[in-house]
Amino acid sequence: MNAHAQQGRYGVFGGRYVPETLIAALEQLEVAWEEASSDSSFQSELADLLEHYVARPTPMTSAPRLTNIVGGAQLWLKREDLAHTGAHKINNTIGQELLAKRMGKKRIIAET
Repeated sequence: MNAHAQQGRYGVFGGRYVPETLIAALEQLEVAWEEASSDSSFQSELADLLEHYVARPTPMTSAPRLTNIVGGAQLWLKREDLAHTGAHKINNTIGQELLAKRMGKKRIIAET
């Protein structure tokens, strides 16, 4: 658990605001993530999926007319709309799926 969570985001009440029935699952998830985040094969598979399935990294596009409208600050747009699903949400979902697979889970409810 990271230092911020150990100290308790909500003071003496702890670091999680979730129903008690979810605590065991969240602790299991935390352990799995700690292991996966330091596993080079997990990171490599995630990077490969993001590159070849999601089409990341998405490009940066200069916005010269918008730059002129706002007074000269150079503006660039990060084109997440060009990702496979047309939104940024797939980035998180792919990571959740890969971690769930690693944990042997058969179903996912993912809120991105």
